[in-house]
Formats: sequence, C-alpha cells, structure tokens
Amino acid sequence: MVCADARGRASFMTLTRFSRALTLTIAIMFAVVATGCVNSEIAAGRADLAKGNFAAAHEKFVAAAKSGKLSSSDQRELADGLCLTEFKLGPPEYSRAEQRETCALAAAHPGTSSAPIVTSIDAVERADTEAAVHRALTDDDFAEAEGAVIHYQTFPGADQRAIGGWSKQIWGTIEQDEKRSKNQNRHLQPAIAAISERYPTIRAMNEVEFKRWIMTNATVSDIRLVDRIDLRRHTLELQVASRNLPDIAFNLDHFIRINDAMVARCRCAGRTNIAVEGSGLPVYLVRVDPDTRNSAALVMPQPH
Repeated sequence: MVCADARGRASFMTLTRFSRALTLTIAIMFAVVATGCVNSEIAAGRADLAKGNFAAAHEKFVAAAKSGKLSSSDQRELADGLCLTEFKLGPPEYSRAEQRETCALAAAHPGTSSAPIVTSIDAVERADTEAAVHRALTDDDFAEAEGAVIHYQTFPGADQRAIGGWSKQIWGTIEQDEKRSKNQNRHLQPAIAAISERYPTIRAMNEVEFKRWIMTNATVSDIRLVDRIDLRRHTLELQVASRNLPDIAFNLDHFIRINDAMVARCRCAGRTNIAVEGSGLPVYLVRVDPDTRNSAALVMPQPH
C-alpha cells in the first residue's frame, strides 16, 4: 500500500498539472477573435471573465442562452463560459456533479476549451474519494468506506476500475475484521449445531446440487435474485444485480435460510457475502447469531 505522504505528493502533482491546464483554458477563452457579429450578452460575459467576476459572467451567459439563434462560435464560447464560471463558482451554488455535466456538454463542441476542466473535476473527485476510503479503512470503518465509494458511483464519469480496487480493499478489511474475531467461534458451536439439525439433508448435497438449491431459494415470483454463486469452504459469495436490490430487501429471509444451509453444509460459522454485480460492493453480510441460533443479515450502505 502506498504511504499517505506519497499519495499526497502524487495528488498535489496531479492537481498542479490540471491547474496549469486550466490557466491555459482561461487564456484561450480570452483570446477569442473579436471579428464578426458577437452576441452582446456573450461579449459582456467575456468582459466580466476578464475582471474575474465569475458570478456576473455566469448571469450574462445564462441570458445569452435564452437569446435568439447563435452562431456555432457563439454556442461554443457560451458553453465554455458556462463551464468555466460554474467551475470557478463551485459549491454550494454548483455541485461538482453539476459542474461536470455542464463542462462535459461544453467539451462536446468542436474546438472547445472545456476538456481540461472535465479532466480536472474527475481527478479531484477520484483523489477525494481515495482519501475518504483510505481514512475509513485505516479506522476499520468499512461501512464509511463503502459510503464514499457509493457517492463516487453517482458521479458522471466514475472510474469503474477504481471502484473495483476500492471494493477489494473494503472486502479485505471485512476479512481482517472477521479473522480478529475467530476466537469467538467457540461460542457459536451451540448455534451451529442447532442450525445443522434443521437442515439434515444439506450436508449430503454435492456442489452442483447445493448451488441449484441456492438458486431455487433465491428465486421469488419467478425472479432470480442471484446472478452468480461462488462457493468456498466457509464462505458463500453471491453476486446480485442492482436492479434486484429492492426485491432482495423484501426477501432477506430467503438469504438467511441460504446462510443457515451453508452453516449446515460446512458445520462451521458459514458466511454469505452479497455483493453488487460489477462494482463488487457489499450490500449484505449474513452471519451466524449465537443468541438467536439463526443467521442474521447486516445491512450495508446501498447504492441509489
């Protein structure tokens, strides 16, 4: 794992490069050739930009957007102006997601100068999320870490490879946390024995038969709630589609039953990890509860 200082230096260097790119972006905007007929509101907005009055410039660009037909060069300068002013004004007036949406639309214009801003916004969002995830994992707070990743998922242009890496870190923290709790397993033996008695035929099933049993019990009203099953010695990994999360929430008893069966099969403190297909982020952890002598589901932060 890269040390915090190294990450900080890398983030600083990244943001410094983007700062230089933004300086160039602003210079390009001010170098627009003042020939031909230019929309008066756009011209006024350009003048406010030169003074650093971004709020006034934004008002002018919004007014220009409501005016009559614009030439292609006016449309490009208008889009770049809206992007730059919203980026400079920032939250709370314009959230980072709003900034990126505006700037992505501007960057789609031929000859745009907004592309570096889009890149900068994405880089800052990734850096902030990485820092938040790292802080949470350092504190062994994997729920907080997942919340940071879920927030990042809602952001346009979210890096799926980064999400996958953070997901692995979160699962790693969960595994470490459970390894530290292994000395509590002896207290689970009565619960394991009681659960095993309720499922006398499960232990005799081979892997194919057990997976078929899981799929049957994870199907509600002809809807298959599980997309993929990975069966390990003590752990059952279930991949589910995000579209099925509402149905899963209403049918958690099915997954509690499935983990009970896992416990009966291995005669151990069997675990079921339920994760979203694609990102791999955990949504439910199903574990043995020694008090109730049943499995119980821990609800994780879930994507919206």
